Amino acid sequence: MSKKNFGLMMIALFVLVLNACNAKPVEQSGINQPTSTSPPIVESTSTPTDIPPTAEPTATEIPPATAVPTLAPTEEELGIGSTRISEIDDMEQVYVPAGEFDMGSTDIEAKIVIENGRAYPEIPVNTVYLDGYWIDKYEVTTAQYALCVEDGACKPPFIPTSSTRESYYDNPEFANYPVIWVKWAMAGEYCEWAGRRLLTEAEWEKASKGTDGRKYPWGNEPVSGERANLCDINCPRDWANPNFDDGYPDTAPVGSYPAGASPYGVMDMSGNVWEWTSSLIQPFPYDANDGRENPDATGERNWRGGAWNDGYWWMRSTVRYRSVTFYSYFNLGIRCGVSE
Repeated sequence: MSKKNFGLMMIALFVLVLNACNAKPVEQSGINQPTSTSPPIVESTSTPTDIPPTAEPTATEIPPATAVPTLAPTEEELGIGSTRISEIDDMEQVYVPAGEFDMGSTDIEAKIVIENGRAYPEIPVNTVYLDGYWIDKYEVTTAQYALCVEDGACKPPFIPTSSTRESYYDNPEFANYPVIWVKWAMAGEYCEWAGRRLLTEAEWEKASKGTDGRKYPWGNEPVSGERANLCDINCPRDWANPNFDDGYPDTAPVGSYPAGASPYGVMDMSGNVWEWTSSLIQPFPYDANDGRENPDATGERNWRGGAWNDGYWWMRSTVRYRSVTFYSYFNLGIRCGVSE
């Protein structure tokens, strides 16, 4: 072979090898197949603009597997010491829990007040069950009653004076004193306007004496000028007792005697002014279903609490007084209540 032919053959061989190296591999099933047709992932050190920094779920969004659901807080259980304020007349009310109490008394002083006035028998002592209810902590004041008058739901007291004051109901000086000179219907109209009602005789007595059989709202300790407003050395009556000094010759501002509070914290349930109840005056045992709570029935309605012009034997929690419904006086006022 000539040198020229050998050179041409070597060039042809080199070209064949070069083409073989640049050729694409032959595709075979299951071999060299791509695992995804997705575009390649490009790593970047920049912060994405479409994902906020707080994108990670918080504990409230994804709670731990062992988390216990939080229950909504329950309403505080009502009991002795529970209070609330009326949105209508700003009267503070206290709660009297459900349960039984012994109503009435065999106290020797019960005989005295019956023989010397219009008090009604307090016997036989009888056990009464009452559902829970709210009672006004204080007697209704002249200022509170005036709100009802201004609203057109109440009539003004028949007389604007008190026993020793020429100007009382319409005098700002006595705005925090108990309203007086109101009839039974007027007392009921006020309580209805305020979103409440008159107390039954049984509700009144339980709120005053509690369940331990005490003689007075504060207990069994004797009456004193620190505990009640009664006919004391300042009282302009023939039977005034010089052994007591409650600081007032007439009505006193409501709540003036905290030492005389009842077991439930009710003020002035002994002395200051008598208070209308819803009940007809009828013999014991007390029965709310025997007609004595019928608002349309005729007859005398019960008073409770004693007054500033009464002697100490009228201060007991069980004293029962009464009058016809159209009666009003300088020592007769209002206290309201409401069912639970």
